[in-house]
Amino acid sequence: MAEGDGEGCDITGSREIKLMPFGVGRRICPGLGLVLLHLEYFVANLIWRFEWNAIDGDDISLEEKMEFTIVMKSPLMSHITPRKR
Repeated sequence: MAEGDGEGCDITGSREIKLMPFGVGRRICPGLGLVLLHLEYFVANLIWRFEWNAIDGDDISLEEKMEFTIVMKSPLMSHITPRKR
């Protein structure tokens, strides 16, 4: 994979099982497609309806560290304000 390319996350378990929030294989949740559609709609509405800015003076760093899972080394703190219509 080239530098900068993100690793896709397979939540269906068809390639390998790393994450299975909706089950895998024959026992996968039948509502998976609907859930992903609603999640995409929810995130799109958050982006559309609010202004997202880093808190003053904070640099955005995408460095990671290993805990129980991989987390941001310095968590992103944001200031959210409603967009003017």
